[in-house]
Amino acid sequence: MIKIFTKKDCPRCPGAKELGQKLHEKGKKVEYFDIDTASGLAEASFYTVMSTPTVILTNQKGDEISSWRGEVPSLNSILPNC
Repeated sequence: MIKIFTKKDCPRCPGAKELGQKLHEKGKKVEYFDIDTASGLAEASFYTVMSTPTVILTNQKGDEISSWRGEVPSLNSILPNC
């Protein structure tokens, strides 16, 4: 599972959303969380997200495997991990 955390006024967040779309097109399950909403902020708090964009890879149990905080990883750097 790939979790992408964004917020409205984040200048790098559109790139994270674009990355999520590319991953989805490759058959990866992607969830988006807007930390400007209560539910998005709750999920961000659970994973200690302090900056946007944040991309987190989790296993089936929801445990964090890998993360990129405050940056958008390249497609090539994230694909081998998920």
